Amino acid sequence: MSTLSSAKFKQFKYRLLGLVGRGQFGRVYCALHRQTGEFVALKALDRTLSTHQFLRELRFLVALEHPNIVTCRAIEHLHGKRYLVLDYCEGGTLRQFMENHQQLHPALSVQLVCDVLTGLEYAHDRGVIHCDIKPENILLGLSPEGWTARISDFGISRLSQEVTPSPSNLTGSPAYMAPERFYGQYSYSTDLYAVGILLFELLTGYRPFSGLHTEIIAAHLNQPVRIPAHIPTPLQTVISTALEKLKARRYQSAAQMRTALQSAGAQTFQIDAQTLTTPIVPLFYLPEILRNERLSTQAEQIGIVETATLPQYDRYVRQSALIFLSHTKTLQTRSYPMGFLDRRSGKALPIATLAEPIRELIVRSQGCFAVTERSVYQLSEQAPQLLTRLHQPSRIAIEPQGRWMVIATLGNQESAKLLSFWTLPQPKLIQRPTICEASLGGVIALVAVTSRYAVLISQAERSTRLNGYNRRGQALGRLNLPVQLKQVFPSPRPYCLAATEVGHERSLLFIHLKPYRLIRIAIAIRPQFVAAFPWGVVVCDEEQLIAIDYNGQQIGQSEIPPGVCAIAAHGETGLAIATWHQAESTLYTLNLETMRSASL
Repeated sequence: MSTLSSAKFKQFKYRLLGLVGRGQFGRVYCALHRQTGEFVALKALDRTLSTHQFLRELRFLVALEHPNIVTCRAIEHLHGKRYLVLDYCEGGTLRQFMENHQQLHPALSVQLVCDVLTGLEYAHDRGVIHCDIKPENILLGLSPEGWTARISDFGISRLSQEVTPSPSNLTGSPAYMAPERFYGQYSYSTDLYAVGILLFELLTGYRPFSGLHTEIIAAHLNQPVRIPAHIPTPLQTVISTALEKLKARRYQSAAQMRTALQSAGAQTFQIDAQTLTTPIVPLFYLPEILRNERLSTQAEQIGIVETATLPQYDRYVRQSALIFLSHTKTLQTRSYPMGFLDRRSGKALPIATLAEPIRELIVRSQGCFAVTERSVYQLSEQAPQLLTRLHQPSRIAIEPQGRWMVIATLGNQESAKLLSFWTLPQPKLIQRPTICEASLGGVIALVAVTSRYAVLISQAERSTRLNGYNRRGQALGRLNLPVQLKQVFPSPRPYCLAATEVGHERSLLFIHLKPYRLIRIAIAIRPQFVAAFPWGVVVCDEEQLIAIDYNGQQIGQSEIPPGVCAIAAHGETGLAIATWHQAESTLYTLNLETMRSASL
């Protein structure tokens, strides 16, 4: 399947955006419908898959249409190959979700398993036994209310009337197999046994039986399950019943097990649809504070620029640094001849004043840009240089290499009317402005996600709309995120954004656009400030800092000086923090190398 993205697929109605997994009989890709802009999962079926096997999975998928089961939308043929078009689940697999979170909240674990049981109840009522329930085959959808689990990959499913002993054709995942599966037997309770293993793993972080292949088989057949004492007694009862060796002693239907699990959850805790995960407090790593300096006024934005300089009496090139700090219309600048991470205090340069409040400081390889509602300035040690002045309120983004910028002209209620692309550093219109698609709400952010593409992010009803454009202004498609975003933060990683959500005050959302995936991370603080590094982000409230990589793993946590009002990242480990505390403004320079090294 290595030729899947070759030129012959340019005529295909779907644009492939990346490999996201592999099913029982083929690879699964994230794809975008070229006309509608809708995301789908495209399962490219393996050439070795027989027509009989293909028709079996297709029959199951077409017959099962339920919110907790991944639906097959269509079948496509191209150049002699077959593709199943499936619902796309932006949360990825349950396995990925478990790996990204060190521990799941028990209420969320119960909720997800109840979703799986609801889907199995629907499938069992239609005589379909899945036969391969495991975290890799459970996909997650995200909504403002929380996560929804959906069953996928019916490649080895069986119909109830087909149940015949056939141990020679044993397929599936031994770690999740009921004892009778090793004798080639299938029943509805076979799936429920696998769900019991899944519930155990979600609550403990490991499976009840492990080891070599033969050891796992022997454990399923003979070894009683040992449930840790910290699991509440009602949930222990559900697990032990589901994992009975004799199928007659297990739950006899998915509905029966779901009712028992919901009752056990209600006795143990309040199941809340807003529950994400239990915020894990990582090991407490203190970053190195290199210096702290008194500022003349409060700072709202920080921009850090380094340039190569050649000192008069030194044959080695050194990196000097400039730190720009803005507050409404004023701009402070501090100079550091020996670089950002030098311990010596910087030199304060004259304060500049702009005609409008500064909305954002954007750092690129060419320097730092100050963006207002109607203007763009390039900053240096001298006076700010005006690059362009606009006639109407606008949102502005600058390409990661600083070679062009995109401007969204705003209309009523801050909705985007026109989108135009300009060259830099001397602004020149690249193409005629593009009329933006009508949106229900205002613009949340405008981001240049790579050197070729920009994304306009606007509010929609109970969701967020992302419209993609290339640097020629051509519309590439639309994506409706099933969540409402509050703030969006660009990152150095291509096609990756960080965001905060409405209604989820203690979480951070990573938006991976290629391939499309959402990762929601519960954290112990409210993320008021975000700084993005090549390896991940640092989030702060007014007193604490947490570092998180782009897969959602929390790297470390630290206390910081109180009254944080702005932060900015520099390089791999440099962090500037401005505070406003007891009517005094201070600039701190931190080195996060100790936090990163300790987490590796």
